[in-house]
Amino acid sequence: MQDNAPAHRARITNQFLYENNIPVLNPWPPYSPDLNPIEHLWDLLDRRVRMRQPQPQTLLQLERALHEERDNIPQQAVQRLIGSMRRRWQAVILSRGHHTRY
Repeated sequence: MQDNAPAHRARITNQFLYENNIPVLNPWPPYSPDLNPIEHLWDLLDRRVRMRQPQPQTLLQLERALHEERDNIPQQAVQRLIGSMRRRWQAVILSRGHHTRY
């Protein structure tokens, strides 16, 4: 499943998928809401790290910050995300894959 982002449509990406016999769901509407829960967790992690003061200044500091913030994501936040997936899927079905708020 790809979201038609330019990096996902790059010639080298398509070549890799073809050469490795990896099926792709096409067409996937560009700008459709992301239905992969892990993408939302990545976003949450990103926001948590960006709110840190002071901001990480080195790769080692960034790695440590990512690990600390990942370990501190409340399980309730993960459960809420999982619980929201049905609503997200229904919104995509109703909008026929076009971007919408859910």
